[in-house]
Amino acid sequence: MQSKADRYFYSVTSGFMLVLMLIGFKSFFLAGHKAGGRPIPESILGYVLVHGIALSLWVVLFFAQSVLIAAKNRKLHMKLGWITAAVAVIIAVTGPLVAVAAPRLRPSSHHFGMTYAQFILPMFVEIGAFSVFVLLGIAYRKRAAIHRSMMLLATLSVISGATARTDFIVTVFGKDNGWVGLFGPLLVLGGAILLVRTMMTRSLDRWYAAGYASLALVYITAMHVAVGPTWTQVAERIAGG
Repeated sequence: MQSKADRYFYSVTSGFMLVLMLIGFKSFFLAGHKAGGRPIPESILGYVLVHGIALSLWVVLFFAQSVLIAAKNRKLHMKLGWITAAVAVIIAVTGPLVAVAAPRLRPSSHHFGMTYAQFILPMFVEIGAFSVFVLLGIAYRKRAAIHRSMMLLATLSVISGATARTDFIVTVFGKDNGWVGLFGPLLVLGGAILLVRTMMTRSLDRWYAAGYASLALVYITAMHVAVGPTWTQVAERIAGG
């Protein structure tokens, strides 16, 4: 049985993620621009708009779903669940398209200590992690404790898109600081969520803890593999079109 405090914990956490998303993507929401206020190239505009809107809608729906559970409105929560799943499919499909199309425009530009072509791997891995957590969340939708942990991890897995576009966060973690610059904020947030919830419930959420540890391992490994010679060759072929 989910306690009242636990229900509000997810509402507050999802609300915080929503605020992060709004701050990080303010240029996208206000002017349809990418990070730094630069316009999105027309050749990839369609992919980026669909992907960006779907990701934003996911975070909004995650917040709404958490609030519905806090309000004990499970009926509406379940109805919105399938809409949320459809949004996840759009993210999973458009994510790799953006990951391949964007670097082809400037394959040698640098992001987080690697070329844009090399950066394709971390982008692939992010969408892969998101998809796995969503699938687990759907598979365990009748086991609430596991379901909500998986959906939280799914949202956490893609929040780096917002943190990497937030100036004060980039200043702290570094723009060219490898995995620390890209995934450091995400992992700090994920660790804080685990710590706070453990203190609050006086028990360890093993599903969330296992997912968080796996996410950290996969993301850090991907960043190291991305700059290696094997992936660099593959990435250059992909980015070369």
